[in-house]
Amino acid sequence: MSTSTRQLSIKAGVVTRLAKDVKGYRAEAEAQMAKVAQMEADSADEYELRAQRRVLAEGEAMVPDAEQRLAKAVADLEDLVASTEDELSASDEFKRAKEALQLAEST
Repeated sequence: MSTSTRQLSIKAGVVTRLAKDVKGYRAEAEAQMAKVAQMEADSADEYELRAQRRVLAEGEAMVPDAEQRLAKAVADLEDLVASTEDELSASDEFKRAKEALQLAEST
């Protein structure tokens, strides 16, 4: 496996993982938001409600950070794909890198 192929494989894996992380953080924040809303509607104990709001704030704070890491990883992978397209366009790693970029776009 050449250095370029190895780099494609690594960077595609990073983009795929970060795209899944972003989706997971968003889903977690939405679920926590629903939980807090339900607790407010049920007039839950103020201490528990405050604790859940803190959890919600922490979850919402993770989303922008993960999105920034994903954007940087996507930029790195796009640069590598552009620079290796001529030599590696038929390889499986190149196809996986393209798929990872598509997954990141759908995030």
